[in-house]
Amino acid sequence: MTTETARPRLYYGWVIVAITWLANFTTVSTNPLVFAFFLDPMSADLHVSRSTLVWGITFRSVAGGLFAPYLGRIVDRYGARWPGAISGAVVGLALLGFATISNIWILYVLFFVSGLTGFSIFGGNVLTIVPPANWFVAKRGRALSIAGSGQLVGSALSALGAAVFIQMVGWHMAWAIFGVIAFLGVTPGYALFMRRRPEDMGLLPDGATTPTAAEAAARAAAPPVVARGGPRYEFTVREALRTPVLWLHVGAFTTLLFVISPFLLFRNHYWGELGFSPVLIAFGVALDPGTVAVMSIVMGLVAERVPIRIVGALGGVGRLLGLLPLTLGATFPLSVLIHNFTWGLGSGTTTVFQTLMIPDYFGRTNQGAIRGAVTPIMVVVGSLGGPLGGYLLDAGVSYSVFFWGIFAAVAVASASFLIQTPPPPPPRLRAEAAATEAAR
Repeated sequence: MTTETARPRLYYGWVIVAITWLANFTTVSTNPLVFAFFLDPMSADLHVSRSTLVWGITFRSVAGGLFAPYLGRIVDRYGARWPGAISGAVVGLALLGFATISNIWILYVLFFVSGLTGFSIFGGNVLTIVPPANWFVAKRGRALSIAGSGQLVGSALSALGAAVFIQMVGWHMAWAIFGVIAFLGVTPGYALFMRRRPEDMGLLPDGATTPTAAEAAARAAAPPVVARGGPRYEFTVREALRTPVLWLHVGAFTTLLFVISPFLLFRNHYWGELGFSPVLIAFGVALDPGTVAVMSIVMGLVAERVPIRIVGALGGVGRLLGLLPLTLGATFPLSVLIHNFTWGLGSGTTTVFQTLMIPDYFGRTNQGAIRGAVTPIMVVVGSLGGPLGGYLLDAGVSYSVFFWGIFAAVAVASASFLIQTPPPPPPRLRAEAAATEAAR
């Protein structure tokens, strides 16, 4: 007779979510949104142009992209515990190194080293996406959205913190503060509490319990239920790479990363040229990820009930609406807040699709390796947008042309979400199903 496994008071998967939330929260200081506050003081002190300085973001993304295939396989096989603990120390030391640099090439090296961890790299954050996705299936939308909200809340507070720290203690000490925060937010939590999968602890995804004999019989007699997002199959890396939908997904998000990176880096300067106060800009920039955090959690719940590609497309519409104050040349101060709020609504919705697509469409077993396999293309190509945007603006391209180009790219990429449907089962599984049917 089958007995029901006692349900723990707190499912350990939520501990995993908390650990990854804190890691996301404390490692955001080198993303474009926060780094934008360092551009002017650092370029002045280091005697380099903004376009030269933002190559650091590119080198960081390249490092994350090149190492992602290896990191993804490591996390799939061994879990994120010790890779995460070591990576937290690496990020902390790199940021402390930022506080001492006086040479642009040393800065590039430190950016590259910090990028090897994947923390706060769009689409390449294997250490914080894979663990929650392993622990949840039915509740994966809310789990990943909550974990990802750490990066968004962290970006909002770090943007405000950067503005305050730079004014009070200078940009060198600001980096040192962020370095200590990153180390404390990642290394202890991963070393002490991170675990790979619920099965390793004798648990089941979502905190499910072993059914009683009566429950098992009732479920066997009931009609089969198709899981959220369509039937789930466990794809190998090679099988996933042969599906058109994965490459369409990579192309769309590579495009978005390519145009959004320079947008986040240089919109502050645009507002400054309009005469908007630094305080208004700082609060506007903080409003963006704060709104994303709330919206991603809300839409994570919605994504448990509707196709995730629809969620992604709705996010694209929100982003386009958010771009209108910039493309239409709004010059009133309130436009900063309107843009950031609306852009945040769209970005929070799109983020849900981006994080859920691989585990939902290709399964839990190899999701880290699949994500790692496509990250180099997405991150490396996408990261070139920052320097290119800087060169174009330095060469005299108007902000109007700059923003309209971003608008067009976001529209095309977002429209493609609608045709990114779940793939059919891989040929291996279709052949097994056919053989089973023939044997009956």
